[in-house]
Amino acid sequence: MILGFDIGNTSTTAALYPEERTLPEYTFRFPTVKDTGPAELYRQVQDGMFRCGMGTDTYFIKGLAFSSVVPEINHAYHAMAEKNLALSAHEISCASRLNFTIRYDDPRQLGVDRIVNAAAVFSEYGGGAIVVDIGTAVTFCVLLEEDIFDGGIIAPGIDTAITSLSLRASRLPEVPFEKPGRVVAKNTVDALKSGFFHGWVSLAEGIIAKIEKEYGRGFSVILTGGFAGKVAEHLDHANIVDLLLPMKGIKILYDLNT
Repeated sequence: MILGFDIGNTSTTAALYPEERTLPEYTFRFPTVKDTGPAELYRQVQDGMFRCGMGTDTYFIKGLAFSSVVPEINHAYHAMAEKNLALSAHEISCASRLNFTIRYDDPRQLGVDRIVNAAAVFSEYGGGAIVVDIGTAVTFCVLLEEDIFDGGIIAPGIDTAITSLSLRASRLPEVPFEKPGRVVAKNTVDALKSGFFHGWVSLAEGIIAKIEKEYGRGFSVILTGGFAGKVAEHLDHANIVDLLLPMKGIKILYDLNT
């Protein structure tokens, strides 16, 4: 099996794939800790495998790839692969062999999370798509039919904004991201819920509409990330939710590069 990691700012998702498939057979998550060493990473892998009912032996892992937006931790993954698995890890980047062309002023500035999402969309859905990833940040990526990543937009993430507002405004509490009973609220908690919920749904709808206006055409819309489901069901635009998009992209790019 192949071991893949999607290393995010808050948490890391790990996946185990049959060698011939892009869809993982098992997935598990653990917190992203920037100063984690290779020994602790290996324990996280063993613990995740145990929770999936696989035991803790790792002899059957034949390859490893990772996508990371936390460069401080990347060396630990290379060291863990070499010391504990006797493997050479493939670190996905803009320099990897890709199934698309990046049209960006400096491809090195393009987040690898957006690269793996694009790889999965081009492979499974084709071009002519807007990818919306709702995580620590909210990103919008425009993918054209000619297998071209044509740029995108980055906005603050939902959790990021909720936590930041609570920290900076003493009398405003943190609230869950959920739809309140009314748009116009009668109390502070519901007012915050309404602002965040309807604000982010409107953000997604508005940016999708502006992209389509700029290109003079329609796009398919594919959402991923932790809040994708909650936002997707309230969008006016038809959409597809694929929460495993980054994990699929990691395996697709592993296959292309090994």
